[in-house]
Amino acid sequence: KRYPLRQVHTYHSIGIVKYQSVPDIPQIAQTRLNIDQLCLETAERIVATSPQEQQFLRELVSPLGKIDIIPCGTNIEKLGKISKTDAREKLGFNSEDKIVFYIGRFDSRKGIETLVRAMAESKFRHSPNLKLIIGGGSRSGCSDGLECDRIRKIVHELGLNDMTLFTGRILDEDLPLYYRAADVCVVPSHYEPFGLVAIESMASYTPVVASDVGGLKFTVIPEVTGLLCPPKNHLAFTEAIDRILSHPEWAKKLGEAGRKQVEAQFSWSGVALKLSELYTQLLSEPAQRLTIKQKF
Repeated sequence: KRYPLRQVHTYHSIGIVKYQSVPDIPQIAQTRLNIDQLCLETAERIVATSPQEQQFLRELVSPLGKIDIIPCGTNIEKLGKISKTDAREKLGFNSEDKIVFYIGRFDSRKGIETLVRAMAESKFRHSPNLKLIIGGGSRSGCSDGLECDRIRKIVHELGLNDMTLFTGRILDEDLPLYYRAADVCVVPSHYEPFGLVAIESMASYTPVVASDVGGLKFTVIPEVTGLLCPPKNHLAFTEAIDRILSHPEWAKKLGEAGRKQVEAQFSWSGVALKLSELYTQLLSEPAQRLTIKQKF
């Protein structure tokens, strides 16, 4: 603002929403909340990634500021380009396997425990073909490593060791194989501003079971591209996952609809075009000079 420059801002997450699902609020919280509000009120434009995020900003952060909705995107040219059979062969899985896939950080807010407990209640639990793949790296002694250890302990206590595979960090070139090999991808987050995993899965023709929160309400269309469940409700996740595993032809239709949805709304080229149009518009307008009061 001193120079002045046009500022376009997208929130990685919204502090006031994030802290609602955190048991121990950090000391930096008030500073974070002040900066969230300052960005919204002073940037030339805020880009929200979903209507739900726009609503949170308006209701919980500030009624001031200009907000456009432009979703996140994914590279559809690298996803869904291999057959399910070939993907499974490359990863060492059988055609009869029922594969449930999670990919993401090891963080209690990601709801991995909900997924694990859901699998323990599955009607397919005692089938040798049921597989749970938990993808994501972690560091020993750090918060993600401690969460990984906690999840492994729950898996052991529930007797799910034989069906569960912890892959560690999955390389970018291998991730499309896992998405395509899976029968269902699960996003059990307690809070998710957008949920990139959901659209990556949909781009791979794989139906999604996700928490009915945040941007996942925008990206996943219930009964069309997947199913939504109340967060932290493992029995609801069990029912949704089992429905998809029990009806492969319906699951295929969900996957095909998901791919079309991503092609229409969430491709890199489409998102880039919308952002380019926004930047062009803002560059045609004079930049604002503002005196910003220190609030933190």
